[in-house]
Amino acid sequence: MNAKDKIYHERTFDDEKLTCPKCGWSGTGDQAHVAGFYGIGKFKEALCPNCSEYLGNILREQSKGKNDRLDSQTGPI
Repeated sequence: MNAKDKIYHERTFDDEKLTCPKCGWSGTGDQAHVAGFYGIGKFKEALCPNCSEYLGNILREQSKGKNDRLDSQTGPI
């Protein structure tokens, strides 16, 4: 599967087994670099900690604020 097609769930990402197609690094999600974009999008990007190769997307969990409303920056999924 192409890394651009891979979507991980935020809740289980730390335990996912990852392999970098560029440099061969392998490890778990908690060892990867994660780019979060400060709450702007619905996804975070998982990157190889050795060479910064893109490894896939992480679907953000919906966060609820006051009055049990969805986070206005990411909206409904």
